Amino acid sequence: MIFDRKYIFETKRTRAIRMALNSLMGVVAFFIGYFVFLLIILMTAKSEQTRVSEGLYQKSADAIVVFTGDNGRIKRALDLTTKWPEARVIISGVYGTNTLKTIVTGQVGAEELLKSPVQVEIDYEALDTLGNVRETLEHLDDSSTEIQRVLVVTSDYHVMRVRMIFEHLMKNQTYEVYFEGVESNWSKWNNISKLLKESLKTLRVWVILKLS
Repeated sequence: MIFDRKYIFETKRTRAIRMALNSLMGVVAFFIGYFVFLLIILMTAKSEQTRVSEGLYQKSADAIVVFTGDNGRIKRALDLTTKWPEARVIISGVYGTNTLKTIVTGQVGAEELLKSPVQVEIDYEALDTLGNVRETLEHLDDSSTEIQRVLVVTSDYHVMRVRMIFEHLMKNQTYEVYFEGVESNWSKWNNISKLLKESLKTLRVWVILKLS
């Protein structure tokens, strides 16, 4: 305890003050720890971006995988096909009634990118992030072409959880997996809310993976 008993005998008032101070310090420590965890989530995306710059500087990605779920992801993945036109694009987590055309509708510049030859595969099976990773690995394993380097595109706040799941599910696979996070605008409350929710999901996944 930070504020322990100084004397053997203490009054109810001093005991109440001591307990209140200990509780306050506990709350402060919790929020500091939680804030640090949020920073770690965002710094993970930054460090993975550095890995992409270094690992794919003179090499090309054989596959670009993008997980649906937030704006900017699919557009970013298609942007990267101009850099690596030979790369296969896998869009995971698409709702059953959607097509490639309906997916890109309304995304500025995305439809224009599809006018050039792009190899796109759509996964309709995945329902969550765990499913995204599992279905992606199955697609890669079943590929008729050799795939070594994989770039996963998602949101920056999502990178840490995605990487955790990939590391857990990749057992015998030897793919070089890189992660690119689409940057969020942290001046908007909506994005801060997504980060807070993502932190809880990340903690939950960490516990599940540790117990499995």
